[in-house]
Amino acid sequence: MSRRTPTRKPIPVKSHRGALPPLTPAQRAVVDAARQLPQLTDPLDVEVALSAAVAPAHDEDVWPGVVANAVAVPSRRSLALLRAVAVLVPGSGADVEADKLVDQPEPVWRAALDGLAVGECWVVDQRADEGHQTLLCTYSYGDDVHAGLYLVDENLAGVVKNAFITKDVDTARTMLADHGEVEAIDAAEAHRRLAEAYGKVDGGPGLGVDPDVYVVKLLVERRIALAQVS
Repeated sequence: MSRRTPTRKPIPVKSHRGALPPLTPAQRAVVDAARQLPQLTDPLDVEVALSAAVAPAHDEDVWPGVVANAVAVPSRRSLALLRAVAVLVPGSGADVEADKLVDQPEPVWRAALDGLAVGECWVVDQRADEGHQTLLCTYSYGDDVHAGLYLVDENLAGVVKNAFITKDVDTARTMLADHGEVEAIDAAEAHRRLAEAYGKVDGGPGLGVDPDVYVVKLLVERRIALAQVS
């Protein structure tokens, strides 16, 4: 009588990467944009890259999927993305996940990104005569100063109609003066007005709003929060 060798069941092999969560097109755009993050050196460039990537996602909370994808694929890019999201999107949990990637090199801009400071603000207030106000605020990373110039249009229900960030602060000041009489304004009050105006652009394009308003929205929201607690 022949003996039969018992058949062994295959032992499942666990993947260290895990199954990649599906990404929406908006989440994929953020993940793809993260490829450049490890090569950047300027913290402002990091902010602009992430803010521009998420700009098309007007009503979608992309961050849970973005963070989960970065965790599932440990890499320099994933760590850089998590570090950037941790700073620009407080409460996302990205900081906790980033600390777990101990085998990956930190991006060179990590420490600098935490050093954003709000400077002075000015306003040309023409709401009574022309229905708009223009705000200019300066910010800095150490000795590197940049500015944000914002046009708030009361004729469009008080929405931010134009916004851009620039390192050419002198030109921004000249552009502000072209709108009328320039007055100093407390930084907290300037950003309170910005918060109110930016709160009206969540509906996406179609309000006569310049696309750059959305491109810089994420980094402006960070400055609003910082100015109101400083």
